[in-house]
Amino acid sequence: MSSPALVITLKNDLSELARIAEEIKAHGESRGWPSKWILNLNITLDELITNIVSYGYPDADEHEIRVTVTDRDGELVTLLEDDGVAFNPFTQAREPDLHAGVAERRIGGLGVYFAKTLMDHTAYERVADCNHITLILRSTE
Repeated sequence: MSSPALVITLKNDLSELARIAEEIKAHGESRGWPSKWILNLNITLDELITNIVSYGYPDADEHEIRVTVTDRDGELVTLLEDDGVAFNPFTQAREPDLHAGVAERRIGGLGVYFAKTLMDHTAYERVADCNHITLILRSTE
């Protein structure tokens, strides 16, 4: 059975990251989500939204990023939607060299690596000039 979805609309501004983290934490705690879900989702959204805000918009206009989170039948399903430049982070982001030292490591790709590692499932599609990223966490109980 699913509970009402949490829908959050953000501006394309990094200052919004603190707000979404708090809203997810409060909603998750009120629904009894495992703490792992709250932590993993917040880390993943922080990384992905940072990339969208930092690289997804070629203009300086205000844009909206929509996050919809639904828990149902032992799964936490999150849809992240933005109207930025078409970009599939799961296939187009650079793979980080995890064996290189910090000083030698090239910048980029580590946040997407975290997202792929922390989620049980990730998917991307472009729909009507918008990026749609689906993230799924499954209960381990």
